[in-house]
Amino acid sequence: MTEFLDSCYEVIKVQEKSIADTINSVDAGNVSDITAKKRIVLVGAGDSYAVSEYGKWVFCSIGLNAISLSPPEIMHFPLDSTTVVIGVTASGRSLSTLGALQKAGAKGAETIVLTDDPEGKASDETSNLWVTKSNVDSYNVSPASPTTTAMAYLLTIASELENKLQTDLQNDLKQLTKIGKKMIEWAEHEGKIIAKLVTPGPPLYMVSDGPNHVAAQIGMMKFNEFAVVKGFAALREDFCHHQNLSIEDGDQALLISGKEESDDERYMKVLTDVLNMQAHHIHVPETFGLTTALAQTIPNVIALQMGSHFTVRRYKPDMEWFRMPHAKAFRIY
Repeated sequence: MTEFLDSCYEVIKVQEKSIADTINSVDAGNVSDITAKKRIVLVGAGDSYAVSEYGKWVFCSIGLNAISLSPPEIMHFPLDSTTVVIGVTASGRSLSTLGALQKAGAKGAETIVLTDDPEGKASDETSNLWVTKSNVDSYNVSPASPTTTAMAYLLTIASELENKLQTDLQNDLKQLTKIGKKMIEWAEHEGKIIAKLVTPGPPLYMVSDGPNHVAAQIGMMKFNEFAVVKGFAALREDFCHHQNLSIEDGDQALLISGKEESDDERYMKVLTDVLNMQAHHIHVPETFGLTTALAQTIPNVIALQMGSHFTVRRYKPDMEWFRMPHAKAFRIY
């Protein structure tokens, strides 16, 4: 395996400690940055867009008015002093997110940057910084720990606010600080199962809904980054209505849920017996003690990160770097 793939693996493994480190580092005083506002807008690109989607679920679940946008969409959305815009950028260098923060500030909105690099360019756009503790040295590999620590940060902020889920969220966060090793071991086991299932050629559908659809989105990005398998994030009900019509024998699917639900067995039977797909069901073990879908999303993300990694190790063990000409053409950093 190459030095590049070794580095990608390490930023997955480090989540054993980094999620707990981030949860324990959050300043409860930061909740005042959002409680006085009528609306919360989260923006981010790539993995950080998925984190923004996760933030939407987190804040809406506790009764706050929150939406997520891709950075260019800021231009089409009304902003003023009653709005707070949270720009999510792990490295603090995403050009589109920087632009969105500038536009939001010019319209009078308060801005916050959720980042892993307090010295990044995004910190110049606001004095309000929420800083994660991903414990990575470089952002030039496939993002793993910076993604889940940003999710954990948002979940911790929500747990500090009085709401009907507060006790459950606080208990889940305590569990997340305790089960780091178990979570990584389980995710690695699931990742190896996924890598045995997945083959190059047929598309890979990651099917989920609710907060766990964020895991599907991140899984899609992880597989697409390495250009071995083309991944698609599919909403569970949407897949039933139209996406199944284009399925061919041998296409691949991962059903992702927080916990095992009564309908999951039937859904899997349709995937495997009716659509003739190669399919696997990912769901969080009850032994983890995570009660909310919001918390269950985090280990599912790690399992998909592991799945994409072991798939690359199986089919492209000599991979030295991403197919960067595509990204450079768009000047994302």
